[in-house]
Amino acid sequence: MSLVDPAPLWPPLIARRELGAVEPRAWFDAYVALVADVRREVRAELRSFDPAHGWRGCADLVLLRNPYADVGITTWQGIASVWMTERDDAAYRLRCEWTDISVTARAWLTEVTPRFDAIAARIGCVPDPAAIPAPIDWLKAA
Repeated sequence: MSLVDPAPLWPPLIARRELGAVEPRAWFDAYVALVADVRREVRAELRSFDPAHGWRGCADLVLLRNPYADVGITTWQGIASVWMTERDDAAYRLRCEWTDISVTARAWLTEVTPRFDAIAARIGCVPDPAAIPAPIDWLKAA
């Protein structure tokens, strides 16, 4: 893996919460409360995460970071998506240049998937079925 042509990232874990039903005046307060809930619940369940403030692209706000993953929130059209995915920042990519940390990160993400789902349920989010990869039908693929 090189800095110029990184390997594709592991599929993110995503859970969604409808914020469109919130009255427009209360939307900001609902968003701030969701961000606080995400930070509190993830740090209580997965203690390796530290507070972070950054962006992945121009829409994805990073709230927490550990050596392997980012946890963040994205809002669009009244839906808030809480996600956890493999890091993609420059420091992480540099570590991947020297060691194959990405394999460890992906194994860790697979291991914590049930815990992320439990956290999402506690904060009132539902798993995003589109983010769950469909099983491959090897007979049709052949």
